[in-house]
Amino acid sequence: MRRTRRPGRTLAVAATTLSLLPALTGCAPTTPGGTLRTVDDTGHGSTAVDDDWVLTLPADDDASWTLLHARPSDALDRLQTPVDPDDVTALGGTWQPVRSGRFDLPADLTGTYLLCWAVPSDTGPAIEPVQATTRGCAEVALDDGARVEATWGAGGFGAQSG
Repeated sequence: MRRTRRPGRTLAVAATTLSLLPALTGCAPTTPGGTLRTVDDTGHGSTAVDDDWVLTLPADDDASWTLLHARPSDALDRLQTPVDPDDVTALGGTWQPVRSGRFDLPADLTGTYLLCWAVPSDTGPAIEPVQATTRGCAEVALDDGARVEATWGAGGFGAQSG
């Protein structure tokens, strides 16, 4: 009995193999987002931040600065101001959780943004909506699919895209 190939099956196998190739070779596209770590200048290693948030706000929008009670000329590395997720998103910003030192950002987020680290406010029992306070902010230039490295240490909060 002669065996014949079925073109549809061969094509399906080839397509599946090609779709898995980036993951198998380690060349898979990275998810836009970044890392948030505390750094220590005394020689101890860095630590991943967990269970907090990062937020982004358009840096060229006066309403962003008003929300943060700041001006573009202010030092932002230790900026502490109360923020609400609904207010951030209403201005076209994002509010993302930090889990094990990692956070996501929308793939199409481009331009100059204020990236801030926010922690739960000490207002008593947890209530909805989330009440938070920034620990610091930094201006970052984001490109399509940008990765951001954010840190908190003796010098305050800093962030850079790479």
